[in-house]
Amino acid sequence: MTQDAILRIKNAIGGGKVLTDRKSLLEASIDNSRYSFLPDAVVKAESGDDISKALKIANEEKIFVCPRGAGSGCCGAALPVFKGIVLDLSAINFIEIDPTSWTAHVGAGAINSDIDKTAAKYGLMYPPDPSSKNYSTIGGNIACNAGGLRAAKYGVTRDYVAAITAYIADGSKMELSRPLRKFAVGMNLKDLFIGSEGSLGVIAEAHLKLIKRPPFKQTTLAAFLYDNAAFECVQKILQANIMPSVLEFMDAQSVAAAAKFKGKNMEKSAMLLIELDGEKEEVKSSQNSLEKILSTLSSGFETADDAEPLWELRRCCSSAMFLLNNSKLNQDIVLPIPKTVEFFDYFKDLGSESGLQTPTFGHAADGNYHIHFMYDGSDAKQKQKAFLAMQKAVEKTVELGGAISGEHGVGITKSKYMNLQISDAEFCVMKKIKNALDPNGILNPQLRYTSQVDISKYAQNKDIKLPWDKR
Repeated sequence: MTQDAILRIKNAIGGGKVLTDRKSLLEASIDNSRYSFLPDAVVKAESGDDISKALKIANEEKIFVCPRGAGSGCCGAALPVFKGIVLDLSAINFIEIDPTSWTAHVGAGAINSDIDKTAAKYGLMYPPDPSSKNYSTIGGNIACNAGGLRAAKYGVTRDYVAAITAYIADGSKMELSRPLRKFAVGMNLKDLFIGSEGSLGVIAEAHLKLIKRPPFKQTTLAAFLYDNAAFECVQKILQANIMPSVLEFMDAQSVAAAAKFKGKNMEKSAMLLIELDGEKEEVKSSQNSLEKILSTLSSGFETADDAEPLWELRRCCSSAMFLLNNSKLNQDIVLPIPKTVEFFDYFKDLGSESGLQTPTFGHAADGNYHIHFMYDGSDAKQKQKAFLAMQKAVEKTVELGGAISGEHGVGITKSKYMNLQISDAEFCVMKKIKNALDPNGILNPQLRYTSQVDISKYAQNKDIKLPWDKR
C-alpha cells in the first residue's frame, strides 16, 4: 500500500520531487535530537499544490506523513518513527517585506535569519532568534513555537505570526487569520497550529509581524566564581527594571568545555552574556546601572560595541559539551525565576550522585534553561543513570511550578513527561481537536502526547553529519 501511495504521489506532483534513494532517506531520517528513523520516501514540496496533492493521497491510502523543515529541532518532532513519507518543505522559500504594514510574507522553508536580514534593509526586525536561526526554517519555528535569545524582551514566535496558510490531512487549504492589524472573525484557529508540531496540518506560508530595528546595542560578558552568584545577578538586573535583549547564562562546566573547544585557557567560572538594545541614551543609562550591579556581584566583566568576540563561547556550547562525553540527554525546561537557585542546587546534586557532568546554558531572563546529562553511550549503566536523573530533574521542574518545554516542543523526547503537566481533561480536548482535523491519524503519528516511543532504547546517531556540525 505504501509503494502504491508513493507511485500515486509521483504521478500527481512529478517524479523528480519524490525521492527514495538511500542518501535522501538518511538525510530525512534525523534531526538535532540525533535519533534516526528511515522513511519510505521523501516528498520535496515546491508549492501548496504539491502539499495538498501529497496529503490527499496519503490520507486516502492511510500513509503516515511527517512534515519537515531543516531538521534543526531538538526533540524528534519531525522524525518518521513509524516510516511513511517525510514531506520536506524547505524548497518553499520566499521572503517578501511590506514596509508599510511592517509585515513579512514568507514560505515555510524561509530561513529565520534570512527573514531578519531582509527586514533589516527596511530598518525593521523579526525578533525571534533561536540558536539555530541560521539553519532553522520559519515553518519549523512556527510548528514548535520557537523562542530564542531575545524572547524575554521581545517574545516568541507566536507573538509575531499574523496569519498562516496551512493544509490539513485531507489536503484542504486553510487560511488562518489575515495579515491585518485587527482580525476578529470566528475562532482563533491560527494559534492551534502554532506549537502543534505538524500534528494538525502542514504550514505552507505565513505572514509575520515586524518591529522597528533598535538603532544601538551594547554587549557585556561577565564572569562569576559560582553559578549561584550568576543567578543572583540575573534577579538583581531584572529587579533594577533592566530588560536586556539578551541575558544568556553559561555554567562553569559549559564555559570550561567551550574554552577547550576554542583552544582558550580560562579560569573555571560561570558567565552571563548580556546585550542591551534600544535608543543610544536609553542603552547607556541601562549600561551604567548594569555595571554597578556587576561591580558588586561578578568577578570581572568586559563590554564591547562589537559583540562577536564576546559571543564566541556561547555559540559553541552545544557542540563543545561532547568533549565531556560522547552522548547527551537534554531538555529545555522553564523555571520561575525565584526558584532558579533551588532547582539548580537539586540538579547539580543529581549530577554528583549519578557521576555525570551536567553542563547547562540558557536564556536566564525568561527562566528557559537547556540542561544536560553527559554519558558514555556504550555504557548501559551510565545511560540508565542519565535517564533516571533526567526524570527526577523534570519532576522537580514541575513541582517548582515550571514547564517541561520552553521552545523545543514535545516530540518524542518529552512525551513521557506530558502527564506530569497536562491534566486528563486537557488531554481529552487535544485528542478531540486532533481527531477533527486528522481523523485517520496520518500526521506525525508519534505525536499523540503519550509515551509511544521509549528513546532510552535507541542510540543517538552521530555518524550522519548535519549542516551545523562545525568545529
